[in-house]
Amino acid sequence: MEFFIDLISTVFPYIKAAFLAIIPLGFLIFIHELGHFYAAKRCGIKVNTFSIGFGPKLIGFQRDETTYKIALLPFGGYVQMEGENPSEQTGAPGEFASAPVGNRAFVVAAGPVVNLLFGILVYWLVFATGLNTDAARLIGGLTGLPLGEKESVQIGWVADDGPGAIGGLMPGDTLLSVNGESIRHWSTFQTRVFTSANKELELVVERDGVPQTVYVSPNAVPSVRGDIGEIRVSSGSETVVSQVTEGSPAAQAGLQVGDVIESINGERLHNVPYFGYGVWHPLADWIDGKYKSLYNNINENGEALTLSIRRADEIFTLEMPVDWRVIAAVQKESVAENAGIQDGDVLLTINGERVNETTLYSQLATLTNQPIEIGLMRAGNLKQVTLPSEMASVEADPKKAMFGLVWQTSLSGMQLSSKKPPLPEYGFFAAFGKGVEATWLTFTAVGRTLQQLIGGDVSPKHLAGPVGIATATSNMFNRLGLSSVIFFIGFISINLCIVNLLPIPIADGGQLLFCAVEKVRGKPMPRKAQEIVQQVTIVLLIAFFLYVTWFDGVSLIHDLRN
Repeated sequence: MEFFIDLISTVFPYIKAAFLAIIPLGFLIFIHELGHFYAAKRCGIKVNTFSIGFGPKLIGFQRDETTYKIALLPFGGYVQMEGENPSEQTGAPGEFASAPVGNRAFVVAAGPVVNLLFGILVYWLVFATGLNTDAARLIGGLTGLPLGEKESVQIGWVADDGPGAIGGLMPGDTLLSVNGESIRHWSTFQTRVFTSANKELELVVERDGVPQTVYVSPNAVPSVRGDIGEIRVSSGSETVVSQVTEGSPAAQAGLQVGDVIESINGERLHNVPYFGYGVWHPLADWIDGKYKSLYNNINENGEALTLSIRRADEIFTLEMPVDWRVIAAVQKESVAENAGIQDGDVLLTINGERVNETTLYSQLATLTNQPIEIGLMRAGNLKQVTLPSEMASVEADPKKAMFGLVWQTSLSGMQLSSKKPPLPEYGFFAAFGKGVEATWLTFTAVGRTLQQLIGGDVSPKHLAGPVGIATATSNMFNRLGLSSVIFFIGFISINLCIVNLLPIPIADGGQLLFCAVEKVRGKPMPRKAQEIVQQVTIVLLIAFFLYVTWFDGVSLIHDLRN
């Protein structure tokens, strides 16, 4: 019995996440079909069935010529019009094919238009109700829309032996364009690199106020969806002081929250210094190597830490002693949390020995099969906790956070973060304008992707089908706020509009194309030709759907395993 209870408790969150992800997608399909239904009724076309959901009927009723029903699977819906299928057309009044070409075009276009209008409404709502940091980051990532003050896209650290350095990129460069396309957001640049494995990119950057052109060829890195591009550079950002511990060397030297740190010991900063858990992890990457180099630079000048500070319009220098402290962070329901360690605790000793941030990971890894005494300080009070034995090892799972304990290293009592522009606030009408702008950028982003697909610059392996979209939606429900989820639903709605308007025979765009051809010819395409085109298209779309879904499934399994 206990086994089944554990199984249910383990599986239930995934079932819940699936429903939270699928229901919004089903709703978008439902309102799409509702647009077709409304337009058909307005044009006098007979609608045989309007179904909420698919599969066997649960409940329903008949009104006039239409059967309204709720089906077993409430994820979407469909409208079945009289004579919609070429093989069922008789030429009788009330059939879809018997309606004037303008009316048919109106019925076909109504579904995508509803999705477009809903997407604009959602964007408007998100901008009008206020943005949080997660929503602003998501909006920028999906549309390339910069928010707040004018934002520059800067290069941070550059791997010495990476494609970026070889091509001529330097820390502090401001990105202006890629292959002639203006760059307004880091995510846009990331996408271009991601989809350009082994393909040369022309980058225009601003360096010391002068535009320069460099050429970079991203390395091909294998992934579950095929090769992806990588140039080994990070996004640059200013470093600001987010917290100063009372009585610390930083506080005594006069450092204040909000100060911008331009350099440490004469080394210019293009990224926020970080000396925590990941830097000392066995799988640390090249960026962590940059942090280690800065850490060693600080320790080599251990008697005095020299900071170049910008405060408002004033630039000056502060000096203070070097003082490292290890600040704990614990994962939920982990061994460390159950033992009583809390976020913000200062780790002092392990089994009586002073904690060394550079060797803490390896110390924990060698002590996983025995209890560990941790000495820590919390709110000025010394405490002792015991970590029980954990039957695991770094060799068995090298990405594992030992005991669920991660940490950040505080330097001389200051906490640092990246400088973020203030989140904008929009009035009722300004929010609508911003929603329309984001809609246009969504169209251009999707259009650019389609162009790259047709040109072979982007592999369809990187596209997301229903499984991929549901997974992304589920992740947002779990990790991001409501504004982010609502915006993403609007983004998918606009995508549905665009995809349905593509000139594919079975899609709405294909039907509009048939209407246009009929208007030019003065008569419809032969029924047999329409049937053949639709049958071939259905086979190709099913094959494409299975192809994309396969890679969605492979990616999902890979993510669950990791």
